[in-house]
Amino acid sequence: MTRTASDLAARLDAVRSSGGGAAETIARFKDFLASATDEALYRMSPLLYAAEYGLSDREAIDLFLHATHAGILEFSWGVLCPACVSFLGTPGGLRAISQGRQCGFCQVPVEGRLDDNIEVAFTVSPAVRRIRFHDPETLDMKADGLRIFFSPSLAIETPMRNLLLKNVLWAGRVTCGDRMDIRTELKPGRYVLMAPASHSVLHLDAGAGGPERIEVDLMDGQAIPARTRIASGPVTLGLHCRMPRGAGVLLFPDPAPPPEERPPGMPAPSHKLKPFLTGKRLLTAQAFRDLFSAQSIPSEGGLELKSLTVLFTDLKSSTEMYERIGDLRAFGLVSRHFSSLRAAVAAEGGAVVKTIGDAIMASFPDPQSAMRAAASMDREVAMLEGGLALKIGLHAGPCIAVELNDRLDYFGRTVNMAARVQGLAGEREIVCTEAVWEAAGVEEAGREAGLTHRRDQAVLKGIRGAIPVIRLHA
Repeated sequence: MTRTASDLAARLDAVRSSGGGAAETIARFKDFLASATDEALYRMSPLLYAAEYGLSDREAIDLFLHATHAGILEFSWGVLCPACVSFLGTPGGLRAISQGRQCGFCQVPVEGRLDDNIEVAFTVSPAVRRIRFHDPETLDMKADGLRIFFSPSLAIETPMRNLLLKNVLWAGRVTCGDRMDIRTELKPGRYVLMAPASHSVLHLDAGAGGPERIEVDLMDGQAIPARTRIASGPVTLGLHCRMPRGAGVLLFPDPAPPPEERPPGMPAPSHKLKPFLTGKRLLTAQAFRDLFSAQSIPSEGGLELKSLTVLFTDLKSSTEMYERIGDLRAFGLVSRHFSSLRAAVAAEGGAVVKTIGDAIMASFPDPQSAMRAAASMDREVAMLEGGLALKIGLHAGPCIAVELNDRLDYFGRTVNMAARVQGLAGEREIVCTEAVWEAAGVEEAGREAGLTHRRDQAVLKGIRGAIPVIRLHA
């Protein structure tokens, strides 16, 4: 057995022993790592892997996260352009996601919110298997440049990619600190000079009156100038690379309409995407919180999520229980109750954010998952000895992800509402707001769990007027 194979076996054993997957799942994953193409091992989606290998989304996400923790995979965060679906990488992880980015290709603003426009992709570690994408300075730009630039969830066969590849006028590399002249002939029109790995983009307007030679500085994340005029006919582009690892470069006609002809506002995505792991879904995965608590977010202001479902629980009469059966036995029951809650949350793709006395706060990527978890919690805790009963509250809406005591936490009106709605619940009762109840699949989830519901009006502290709530019982 080679050193690399021996190391991989040890890493896979660590994945299995830490709960990252069953033995059969680990064995299939090992075969995949050995036999898959370089393209298949670059910026992988655990959701696509789940569909191909018969796993649930949660099982695949847990497998990929445990494999990353064991050094088998590496993950990267990318902000997706809403127009072209370019993958604006953030090597600094969560901390590097910002609110004010711009896609140099489309020249549109890109918001760095932890919702559907943040993609988390996984690549095999070079310690396990070296693929050509680990050495970007050696890549064939015409073959791989667009794969680097665009999101992996955008199919390589899309008409836009095919159009760009078909019309590439020049493809090559320039090393760090070097100057290179590109001599070509341009018809009147618009062109794009792109360094895909760094998202450095120059827009050229070719026509009469422009200079026959221009100078371009390629820097990490931008080209200077970002837009300029150039003559039509024989021209020279003088490139000066200022990036440490050099740059692969593509030159092709600009397929997008000119800025003055584009509709105002943020363009809507016009491409059908493959399933991918969003930043919000990763943050609400229990395995991520358990394994990557050191992943930090901006220290000032936090990160905005457009929608998160927050769940609070509390134990009925837990103080009286300690008095009734004694501290030792009561502590054992409460510990078993916490284990049941954690299992129910993780099973639905959620994460326990924190415990507060005998209560928990949990987060979920969508209301349907939260409702299924709430029904499971209620059922499992009621089956424990000691007459334990939960009171559960749910609300969904925008909130802010922050770093508190070296852990990810959430703040905002949505969190406050969820906590106050939980305060309305009685013994073995789940109370949710209309924002949860009217979301896709929630009423069906309650019905499948055998819950009956009734509508009510409630007054919450700090909230003006009565609000509609839904009360659910087994």
